[in-house]
Amino acid sequence: MRILLAIILGGLFGFALHFAEASNPKKITQMLRLQDLSLMKIIVFAIGFASTLLFFADLVGIFDISHLSIKGVHLGVILGGLIFGIGFGSVGSCPGTCVAASTGDGFKKALATVLGGLVGAFVFSISYGWFKDLGLFSVMDLGKLTLFSISDEFPSLFSMGFIGLLITGVLFMAIAVLLPTNPSFGNSTVTETKQTDIGDL
Repeated sequence: MRILLAIILGGLFGFALHFAEASNPKKITQMLRLQDLSLMKIIVFAIGFASTLLFFADLVGIFDISHLSIKGVHLGVILGGLIFGIGFGSVGSCPGTCVAASTGDGFKKALATVLGGLVGAFVFSISYGWFKDLGLFSVMDLGKLTLFSISDEFPSLFSMGFIGLLITGVLFMAIAVLLPTNPSFGNSTVTETKQTDIGDL
């Protein structure tokens, strides 16, 4: 049953990625170059909406903190995230979008991302024990730190509890609504091209 549910949810997630054009490498690179922020608006709004829903779920008593998987703050993950960001910006694809992108025009980039992820996971798995024995991982592990104090079990940066999620959620949704879809500072080339085309007519 869990496998079937995972397939259904994965299919819905893939459809949402395709519908929002998050599986399009060109759309992602345009977002990162601040030329087209439509995808960024969706992402920022989704984060804010999820944070707001989490606040109300706790408010009505239907949220169980044990269902959350709080990941530890690890300096290695931060370093890896920076390296990942470079690749993400260069290729315009990530593990969440490459599978959905494999059925479109960006097949080659998506395939390269999938293979790169598999190779990277394999290299990490065979080298994990060696790095662990060096004590490198334990030094970089900062513990399960959360932004707001949603549980006494985890340390937090701010003392406010779930109200912090509501404030963050509303703020993110407001930013998503106010963000321009095509900012002028990132779209000057596109604008000039359109003006040239109109002049030629």
